[in-house]
Amino acid sequence: MKFALQLPDLGRLFRKTKTSPAVYLTDKLVRFLELDTEGKPTFEPVEVFWEHEGEEGRKKILTSIVETNKLKGKEVSTCITVDDGILKFQKFPIAMSKKDLMEAIDWYIRSETQQIKEETIYDYYFLEKDIDDKYIKVVITIARKSSVERLSQILKSVGLQPKIIDYEIVVIINYGLHSKLPPPFAILYVDHYEGILTYYGKNTISYNKIDFNYKYYKEANDPTLLDTFLIEVRNLLVINEISNVYLAGPIISDEMTLENIMMNLPVLGILDLEEVPPAFFLPYTLALRGMEE
Repeated sequence: MKFALQLPDLGRLFRKTKTSPAVYLTDKLVRFLELDTEGKPTFEPVEVFWEHEGEEGRKKILTSIVETNKLKGKEVSTCITVDDGILKFQKFPIAMSKKDLMEAIDWYIRSETQQIKEETIYDYYFLEKDIDDKYIKVVITIARKSSVERLSQILKSVGLQPKIIDYEIVVIINYGLHSKLPPPFAILYVDHYEGILTYYGKNTISYNKIDFNYKYYKEANDPTLLDTFLIEVRNLLVINEISNVYLAGPIISDEMTLENIMMNLPVLGILDLEEVPPAFFLPYTLALRGMEE
């Protein structure tokens, strides 16, 4: 089955045309953000940790946030997490006919989805061609159907209408493109419960999830956890031949941890959000996505 919802146009400029709410929801936390036409929050961004809440408790939290901030009935942008999908980057000879190209893409998707035991949905997007390109470059996103439907149902149950459901990796890439980071670029996004290293180049896209519980690291005050994380990131940078990274996520609000990272990793820049706390990196990009015409 093909995605009923849109995969972002990775090369398109964001056009701010209306107020846009966004939701980032996992089994551990939820974040709400709404931007106005000037890119400023219409209400104080909301972050709630709920890993110890049951289904009913989470629904009450969502209902309260929606009602308090007058979001009921609105269309929202959201995304599935890195664990609930995969992103593939494929190249096909530019001389292929349209028929042969579509058959090749369909065959590739079938071969990938056959390895997944659960029912899946997918979408794909053709990257813009350069003059000297010898290949047609295709970004393919495959997701668990159950994850997409579950996320959609949760939002609908509290009066929200999921307009766009992206994939977490694509959201990270879209921030880089929106901010006009020169490709190739790499973004190390460190959230409270994990890290993701994403690389975007004109001829390749790659990503790695890194197990690092930043929230627990702060609570336990155990420096060995950060040291282990930094070693893993350095190894990934070497393996993927990445010379420097941009840093994003709630971790950049922590001055001491940030200083440690800057001393141990080749950080080219910090992706701070002017109007929004760093923890809302993903909802911020989703809200921008929702403003497209």
